[in-house]
Amino acid sequence: MKRSRPIEPAVKDEDFESGERNPSLAGRAYRRIKEKIVMGEIPPLAAIDDRALMAELKTGRTPIREALQRLAFEGLVTVIPYRGTMASGIDMSDLDQIMEIRIPLEILAGRAAAQRAAAAEIEALRTLVGRYDIERLCLESEFVELLRLDLEFHSAVTEMVRNEFLVRTLENLRDLTWRFYILFYRRHPPSASQSFNNYVEIIDALERHDPAEVEARLEEHFRDTRRLFPSG
Repeated sequence: MKRSRPIEPAVKDEDFESGERNPSLAGRAYRRIKEKIVMGEIPPLAAIDDRALMAELKTGRTPIREALQRLAFEGLVTVIPYRGTMASGIDMSDLDQIMEIRIPLEILAGRAAAQRAAAAEIEALRTLVGRYDIERLCLESEFVELLRLDLEFHSAVTEMVRNEFLVRTLENLRDLTWRFYILFYRRHPPSASQSFNNYVEIIDALERHDPAEVEARLEEHFRDTRRLFPSG
């Protein structure tokens, strides 16, 4: 199995800029800790070792604390007074609640993108999907790459809307969703028959600037995806 690329950061270093603090240190700490949590390297309810992170990232305590505060706000970390910090626990009922919010917002983004997307953006989205051999990835259980495609695809659609509030909200919901998917797929790798791969149909509807068709294809996409997971 080929080595997966690191997940892309949801925020940039400048999001941490304040006073004399070095924003690159806080941003780097945020990205690395989030990657460890989302990818399951730090399992749910596992303690987060500040000192180990300081040694790994070659930084002081302040950037680590800044990063953990941001991750706590995003729901990936739980801070327990006088006891420390741990990766937030998860169960499948949490995924149901997350998707209850995420799916309508993804559909809202898709409908808006159908009205606002430029031809170059739609072509770039088609090129993105073309870089992935979905059937091969399913057959070889390359679930991280399948999830990466899904994340990149939905992120690109949302960027077409040009609404930063929607972008940030969906970034957080996708991070939370990704964590569930990674844990689940490690136990139940997808097969070729389980590929949620109607991306081309969604792109075609975007190209026709047909919001109703985009909504229908996205509903199909998420319905097929959710069939892979037990209800909470």
